[in-house]
Order: sequence, then C-alpha cells, then structure tokens
Amino acid sequence: MVAAVVRRHIGGVAPFDPLRHMGAVTGLMERAFGQELGPGARYVLRQMRLVSRGGALAMLLLGIDASSMGGFVWLEGDQVLGNVSLRRAASPGGWMLGNVAVDEAWQGRGIGRALMEAAIGAAAGHGGQWVGLEVREDRPVALRLYQSLGFEPVGTLTELSRPAGRFEPPAVPCPKLGLAQADDVYTLYELACAGLERPLQELLELRASLYRTDWESRLAAWMEGNRCGWWVAREGRQIVAALRLSSRWPARWHEIEVLVRPDRLEEWGPRLVAAAQDRLARRRPWETTTALPGPRQELEPFFAAAGFRRLRRLVEMRRPLG
Repeated sequence: MVAAVVRRHIGGVAPFDPLRHMGAVTGLMERAFGQELGPGARYVLRQMRLVSRGGALAMLLLGIDASSMGGFVWLEGDQVLGNVSLRRAASPGGWMLGNVAVDEAWQGRGIGRALMEAAIGAAAGHGGQWVGLEVREDRPVALRLYQSLGFEPVGTLTELSRPAGRFEPPAVPCPKLGLAQADDVYTLYELACAGLERPLQELLELRASLYRTDWESRLAAWMEGNRCGWWVAREGRQIVAALRLSSRWPARWHEIEVLVRPDRLEEWGPRLVAAAQDRLARRRPWETTTALPGPRQELEPFFAAAGFRRLRRLVEMRRPLG
C-alpha cells in the first residue's frame, strides 16, 4: 500500500543495472555508510567507482560478473534515490539483502520499504527459503522497518578496527602455536561455529571451505592478493584455539580471526590477541580489522587494549519465506 502511494507521486522501483546505475549507487552508499566502512568495504567502493567510469570493459578487467550484482533502485526520472542489493547466500535456499540506502532528502516517504518489498518478493520468486540482512544496532528506524517486514534478530556481530601503525609488543606472553594442517579444515570449521546458533551461522555464511589450509587454497588466496596463514593451539590431538591472519595488499589492510570455544574464551582470548600482535609487528603497518560474532564479542576489551576501536555492532536479522 505505502509503496503504491509513493510510486504514484515520485517514481518507482527498477532492477539495478550496473552499467546505468553504478555511479549513482556508489555515491549513495558513500553518503549513507562512509563513516562506518572498514578497509575492505572501502576497497569495494573504489572498484564500483572504476566500473561506473569504465563500464563493461572495467567489469571485464576486474573480473566482475554483472549477473551476480542483483538488486533494485528507486528512480525519479534518471535520478537514483534509493538502493538495495540482493544476492544468493552461501547456504542453499538463502538470500542476502544489503546496502539499503535512501537519499537523505527523500527519507520517510516509504522508499526504503518499497525497495525491501521488491527484494523480498524477488527472493521468494526464485524459490528462496529465507532472506537475511544486517543492520547497525544504533539505527532504531531501520530496525523497526525490518521488524515490521517480518525480520527477527538471530545474533550480533561486532566489527573492530585499528588505524595503520606499528603494533607494540604484547603485554601478555605469546602462546606456542603450530601451523594448521590440511586435514584440520573441519575442526577449524567446527570451532568457528562453536557457540553460534544455526541461523546465525547461515547469515554469517560460515562454511568449511573458508577454513581450508592446504597449499591450493593458499595459492588461490595469494593470486587474489591475500597472504593468509593459520596457526593452532593443540592439547594432545585436540585443537582448542586458532588464529588466522590475512594481509590483503591491493587494499592494504590486515584482518584477524580468532577461534576459541566459549568455555575457553577467558583463557585463550588474550593469548590469541597477543599472538596476532606479535606476528603483525613484523608485517607492514596497515589498518587492521577483526569481526567478533556471538560469544567471541567478549574479546573486545583485549583488542581495545591493543589499539582497536569499535567500528560498529551489527544485528543479524532473518525472515523466513513461503
């Protein structure tokens, strides 16, 4: 109803066309989210800006598949006033919404709801079983909109960032960690899922392939500009904690992932942060990020002591379809 009323007065929903709308959508995202984006998202925006200038040739050179860039825009004539992206999730039957933004001068007129309804309808039309999104916990208007559309929170994720600069030596003794082996993949995956309910695992798109440590996965990461390594702590044959460091040189940033079971957080949390500090002190002084889902958010004070600040806390939300 709201969408129909708005459409009669100012325009309507249209499928996102990367060759026509990329520049305007990039500008809209920069205005809406620019202050809260980490280095990875900023790098993606730079690529989007290149596509807006170079068109199909830029997409070809950057290896971007136009068919993977789904979503909708709200148009008034040729002016893009709103955007929502839509893509398949890693889990079968799931779809992910993102980048929901409306030009500030046009907010409060039902545009965001109309875009959301279009994306939800498209996901359902493709046989989707659920649709998910994430939203900052300090955005009450957006939270109320998503809840009114049937989304329910299933967990939270805290993103932290440390400005570029050398790491100081850790105050906590570094644990003895060994290199992960190729057959550790499923143990690492189970450790990543520990303490997280299944719906949250699906929204975070956790899957075993993300935790491969064999030479083929390391080579593939290197070819994409990512120096990635895994280290683990073992008690006998059991892995009790793990640390991943990624250094992505096209975007010039480091990323930390720590894995530890909830009942061992107090014991292993500070030690893993110390191990990350120690190793990154020998790498380039780039910006560094980490993401802490579920119970691992209790590690935030240890990262804060190492110079990290909270970038944002996200509420992960999910809506069943059909």
